[in-house]
Amino acid sequence: MKTLIHEIGVIDRLGKKHPVAFKKGLNVVTGKSSTGKSALIEIFDYCFGSSENTIPKGVITASAEIYYVALAVNEQDMVIARNPDPSSGAFLRQVDVFNSDDIQRDYFERNYFKPLNKFKKHLRKFFLDIDNVDESLAARANRKSNRKSATPSIRSFTSFILQHQNLVANKHALFYRFDEKEKRDQAIAHTKIFLGLVDQEYFHLSQEHERLTGEVNRLKRQQETSKQASETYKERVGPVLSQLYAMMGFKEEPLSLLAVLRDLQDAKDQLDKIIVPEKINHHSDAVTQRYSQLKKTRTFKTSELRKLQRQAASITKHIDEEVRFVDNVRQFESPENVHISATVCPFCHTEKESLRESAEKLKRAIIKVSGNLAQARPMKAEFESLLVDVKRNIGTFNKEITDLNQQIIEIEKTEKQLAEQKSLYESILMEKAKLFMLLDTLNLADDVELEKKIEALGKQLKVMNKKLKREYGHVQNKLKKAAEKVNEYMAEIGNHFEFEDSYKPINLHFSFETFDLYHLTPEPASEKIYLRSMGSGANWLYSHVTLFLALHKYFAELGDKCSIPSIIFFDQPTQVYFPNFKRDNAETFDEQKVQEAEQRKDLEGERAVDEDIKAVGNLFSQLSIYCNEIEQRNSFCPQIIVTDHADDLTLTNGVSFESLVNGNRWRTRGLIEPVPK
Repeated sequence: MKTLIHEIGVIDRLGKKHPVAFKKGLNVVTGKSSTGKSALIEIFDYCFGSSENTIPKGVITASAEIYYVALAVNEQDMVIARNPDPSSGAFLRQVDVFNSDDIQRDYFERNYFKPLNKFKKHLRKFFLDIDNVDESLAARANRKSNRKSATPSIRSFTSFILQHQNLVANKHALFYRFDEKEKRDQAIAHTKIFLGLVDQEYFHLSQEHERLTGEVNRLKRQQETSKQASETYKERVGPVLSQLYAMMGFKEEPLSLLAVLRDLQDAKDQLDKIIVPEKINHHSDAVTQRYSQLKKTRTFKTSELRKLQRQAASITKHIDEEVRFVDNVRQFESPENVHISATVCPFCHTEKESLRESAEKLKRAIIKVSGNLAQARPMKAEFESLLVDVKRNIGTFNKEITDLNQQIIEIEKTEKQLAEQKSLYESILMEKAKLFMLLDTLNLADDVELEKKIEALGKQLKVMNKKLKREYGHVQNKLKKAAEKVNEYMAEIGNHFEFEDSYKPINLHFSFETFDLYHLTPEPASEKIYLRSMGSGANWLYSHVTLFLALHKYFAELGDKCSIPSIIFFDQPTQVYFPNFKRDNAETFDEQKVQEAEQRKDLEGERAVDEDIKAVGNLFSQLSIYCNEIEQRNSFCPQIIVTDHADDLTLTNGVSFESLVNGNRWRTRGLIEPVPK
């Protein structure tokens, strides 16, 4: 996102303004120690919605009444500000054109202040219009309080734009705020949003897709339940229909079971015409034949059940025996030594070898058997699986025998009623009523409507799947391609920095899925060397700088699709070359260089100051070249703000270092002077 900081400043308790102006491209704030250079990145971070005030304690914090940042987002100028108290909310005011002269104490009117959470949401809308990033409503329901997933925040942007003094050459960390796992995970998860690969519609479509899929699955489960109920009732219809036909004395079925189940209402109408007194065959032995067949079938099923029961008992016995066998094997120990004695003739004292050979064979046999026992393949799991199958079959036979018993009992009950001189037709009507009740129950399980609903939802899902695939498909592949682009840029950019010889040519690789960075050695080794293992502060520094420049080059190519602000802060990047500059109190940089040279005189193995100055000059030269090239290619470039001790450098591209400093040299002054108490 095209973003430009116009000014960072402080209004002190006397109402005096202390501004630092910036322009597009590369900006340098240079000066001695304790002048407030590092405070600039902290002031920006605080005004950009940090819940903590981490501005270094000292003159600035003792004097400040208001911290502010004037910036433009896509050419919309605005001023954001904070009071020193983090709980007092944050200030946001849009302006047509920013004018530094307007910034006075009374500019920060109370009605422009908002609670911090509302401020961050309001500011986010200038970069990104998104409110809900839950892909799964079911997952949200499982979270405490049914809260939505954390939406992308402007705070995640800071991981891509701020390189603090303790981070810029850190070998253990690359990104600001990644020491907190939750913030790290959120930034990584939201990257696909920041890069414009998905938008708000994607999450709404994903939620609707999940809802429709869940509804289809629910209806299918309901359909399956209805189907199972129908199958159960169908199994009961057959015997009742057969009994009814037998009681009527029919030799053949006037209406088959299949025909009855095909159209239940028509079957009932036809049966009303078939089951009438005049069609009863009183001389038929159909009931007797059916009774005989049922008992014969029951006898067969009972015989099969007994076989299965014996099989189950046998398997159980084998399992118990194997358990005992395994326990015995564990207790068995292979003999470490077998003692062999020779036989000697008591008369001639001659030793016989035959017994020794037999003993050797016995020894080998014992060792082999003990080894085989120890390596015996266990069969318990196979036996247990077989036992489960047998028990299932036993359950099936038990049910079938129970059903046969019930049918036999029904026939015997009917015969008993006839013996008690009750009407046969009355018994037939009772059986018919039972049949019709079952058929009516089957009507309740009719799933025609369910099938229509499932089909309609399936069509909606098909349309939604096409849209998701067409507009948002292959997000992971796109992230990989984005990383490949960044890797390509790192190879170009890193080639101009002074990595150690063992890492040349530098071959850095980055992943948008894990946010890991490593150097890949040439083939055939192809070893991944992560930052923590690379050694040397210069390697760590240039890895950070190379990665962030490559990232922002890629972001610039994306243009408005990328919501990450086009700003990079590098605080004290040259500290790896001049660690002693933390105590830089000289009035000119040249004086400090002389002091540094004196300190290095007696240190064995230290490079000459001029060599380090040359490396530092190259760093700033490459930053300047980078900005110019990006602007030529994209008509705008990231704004890079470097706060450092280095000064009076000669750049290789002919750009004046003084033009980069642009008046922000703090050797005789600081950001703010102490305010009288």
